[in-house]
Amino acid sequence: MNKTQRLLLSLGILLIDLVVFFLPLTALFLIYILMYNPPWFREFLNNLNGST
Repeated sequence: MNKTQRLLLSLGILLIDLVVFFLPLTALFLIYILMYNPPWFREFLNNLNGST
């Protein structure tokens, strides 16, 4: 394995590590709610408001 392959493998491992441990799951969840406006979320908000 030459130096270039080792460097690329190291960068790949680093990128995978960054994605796995620093993925903003809350932000992705909020984007999903804003984009698709699921019925279960509207029901949740209505229940918080006290209206049925």
